[in-house]
Amino acid sequence: MELPPELVDIIIAEFWYSELPSKDRITFMIACPLVNTIWRDVYARITSRDIYVPTVAYLLYLASIIRWKRWNNSAVYGGFSPDSTRSITCYVDLTNSKDDAAKDPYSAFCNMPNYLGFRICFPNIEHINLEMKFRIRWYCNSSFSRQLFRTRVSIKLGQATSELSVLPVEWSISIHCPPDDEKVCPITAQIFRRHILEGVFMDMIQHCHSLPISPAINESTYHHCAQHFHNQFCIEEKRGDVRSINFHIGRAADRGPRIWSESPLLWSQVC
Repeated sequence: MELPPELVDIIIAEFWYSELPSKDRITFMIACPLVNTIWRDVYARITSRDIYVPTVAYLLYLASIIRWKRWNNSAVYGGFSPDSTRSITCYVDLTNSKDDAAKDPYSAFCNMPNYLGFRICFPNIEHINLEMKFRIRWYCNSSFSRQLFRTRVSIKLGQATSELSVLPVEWSISIHCPPDDEKVCPITAQIFRRHILEGVFMDMIQHCHSLPISPAINESTYHHCAQHFHNQFCIEEKRGDVRSINFHIGRAADRGPRIWSESPLLWSQVC
């Protein structure tokens, strides 16, 4: 008995947009298209619109499909059009493990001096999202449990105005069920809050930017049993690349030779 396409769409979307460790997402990516052609086609449509990147190799795999679309024999992405892509997300889950395969692409995205290759390859992309979930202890007192943190960095590629542009970036940190400040010395609570948030923020952006955390602390909000910190900043794109990722992604689009004539300067490695 086959499920109706509408129900398959709901099932795949529900799973795809869930917070999954990379190993579980990779297992789903392998198994889902094998169910039948309906599952395969729905999977391809959803996952090409909102791409999740569990490894750098997967990102380069998509680039190879786009570049060699006339000859690619991918049963899943044979009709993949990069024009349909709206977002790219890298999600790292460290709640039950200190390692997650997505840490590698997360770090690469953070260190990227520009995202021109992605904007060329995916002309309708709106943002790159970098998300992380983990637990740490709020205070030295062992009576406090390890609190759940969620962080998110959203790079607004859709607002680029030139080849090398100034891109707005929004970031947020959510702490679920933070300890009651009244149970500890208020001064101690304030010191540890700032210290931990500064450390979390630097990990979130991989030390690529130096920004004050005070405005976010002063304007934090509390709702749904979580304390929320958020702010925004801008990054000025510069020439360079990381592990040739930008170059391979941009070259896959084949949208004209002009930009690649500058490749020795624009895509020179920075790390």
